[in-house]
Amino acid sequence: MARGYSAEGVILKKTNLGEADRLLTIFTKYKGKIRALAKGVRKITSRRSPNLELLNHVKAQFAVGKTFDVVTEVTTITTHKKIKEHLFKVSLGFHIAEITDEFLPEDQVNKELFELLVSTLRRLNVEEDTEKIKKIVRTFEIKLLAITGYKPQFDHCVKCGGSLSKVGNFISPEAGGVLDKKCSIGGTFIRPISADSIKLLRFLQESTLAKIDRLIITHLLNNEIESRLKFYIEYLLEKELKSVKFIELVNR
Repeated sequence: MARGYSAEGVILKKTNLGEADRLLTIFTKYKGKIRALAKGVRKITSRRSPNLELLNHVKAQFAVGKTFDVVTEVTTITTHKKIKEHLFKVSLGFHIAEITDEFLPEDQVNKELFELLVSTLRRLNVEEDTEKIKKIVRTFEIKLLAITGYKPQFDHCVKCGGSLSKVGNFISPEAGGVLDKKCSIGGTFIRPISADSIKLLRFLQESTLAKIDRLIITHLLNNEIESRLKFYIEYLLEKELKSVKFIELVNR
């Protein structure tokens, strides 16, 4: 059995251990999500520390350990510098990392999600327009749900299969999509959703990133789908997202 390996990945999370070490959660392209120990990186003299920051896209060497594998060498592919220079984009970058970590089991390879993550961070890094930045994040959320097996149904009422009307529809994470007015009666975990938001979410779900890049979304519509996806995702995870609180604080 090999005692070491190399892997390309994006750093999703870091936790301090002891006086100088750090436990990293890294989403790798060919090994899935792994946790690895970076020894001594919190020391002032550590040369590896700048390479092992959140959202960095890296290539690293690992030694196989009993509890955690250990990072032995690391080179940076990109740090996504422009994300980290902009507080609003930092908050969204952390959000992307958090939901990726939450939805992805350890040691499960998911190349499609990895490529989506890398592409999303690259777009977020260069984009400056606020509404386009929000669109990038909403696109990531809706496509992540589909890739990880939680794809919401927006084509028809998920309960009765009937057509959705222009008004009176509700989104239900419990049911797995949108309910019409009749089927929503008595529902507990539901939120009203406009026909425009349903249409937009369906487009983001099914379209290529190139087509989505050309789409212009209004501020009001961006805010509505942000609220509904937050509700949907937090229901599935059964907890509030830490990054959402940070985003709200930044936006005050």
